[in-house]
Amino acid sequence: MTGPAICVCVVTYNQRDYIEHCLRSILDQVVDAEVRVLVGDDGSTDGTSDIIQTLVADYGPRLVHLRRERNLGPFPNLRDVLSRAEGEFIARVDGDDYWLPGKLARQLAYLQRHPGCSAVYTNALTVDEHGQPLGVFNDLGDARLDLATLLRRGNALNNSSVLFRAGHGTGWDAGDQIDYQIHLWLARHGWLGHIGEPLAGYRVSTQGSLVLSANERVRALYWQAIQSVPRSLVTDADYARGITDFLRRVCLRAARTRDWPLLRRWAGVVYAASPYGALRTSLLLAGNLARTLARLALARVGRAMGRIVGRRVPAVLYPH
Repeated sequence: MTGPAICVCVVTYNQRDYIEHCLRSILDQVVDAEVRVLVGDDGSTDGTSDIIQTLVADYGPRLVHLRRERNLGPFPNLRDVLSRAEGEFIARVDGDDYWLPGKLARQLAYLQRHPGCSAVYTNALTVDEHGQPLGVFNDLGDARLDLATLLRRGNALNNSSVLFRAGHGTGWDAGDQIDYQIHLWLARHGWLGHIGEPLAGYRVSTQGSLVLSANERVRALYWQAIQSVPRSLVTDADYARGITDFLRRVCLRAARTRDWPLLRRWAGVVYAASPYGALRTSLLLAGNLARTLARLALARVGRAMGRIVGRRVPAVLYPH
């Protein structure tokens, strides 16, 4: 095999039901490139490590098993794997997710066609822990996103789908952070491409999911991601829309869980940080919520019409 070098970084912990599918879906990609996979196995105790070792025997040096003697935690594990990545391009995958055939070739060709693009993502199928289809990850379609657009819209990119240029580093060397902070960091080095066709699979709320197990921690890291953007690179309008989109997400969460102290706490943070006064910030938030409620209503109507005509309309996990 000839072509550029691609390093795929996978992190896993106690994912014996998913890790073989994940790794084979990567290693069986047909692409004109040298593909090497690094697996950060964070001290798994459920047989995941044995499965990886069996795959190492099948695939040889293309698959590197980094077996931790003790559990490091998700962020240190990921940082260590990424620090070992070599090659012109790097991909990132969670051990319970997977790729569809043709994904890597499509993304590599995309980056080769567009030198101004720093990273390219794809949509993903969403499935439950048993692999049953639920819908799709987002409804962005084929898109180009710059830093300001990504800040205003918030995060709707699938992290297990990314392929990025290694020349700017990985962005994961600044302590604990979520994928949105890395998307924003990559957008500081060029625009981001998005392929609307689902070319990956994303498992929703599986055991060990950080979103499921540490929701408030994720929320704090999301706010940290917004604050990581240098204010000199975006306008006050971009920043204000970004933080009110964050508060919109908090509002929806608080309404679902009836956790009104959560809303009061984060509303105080957002209003204190806003470059606008309380009235203008409230109007931005109201507009955000109105658009979200309208999209949700249209989605319900679409699903109802689909049932009537016998055509299933896929649910969108993160509508833009």
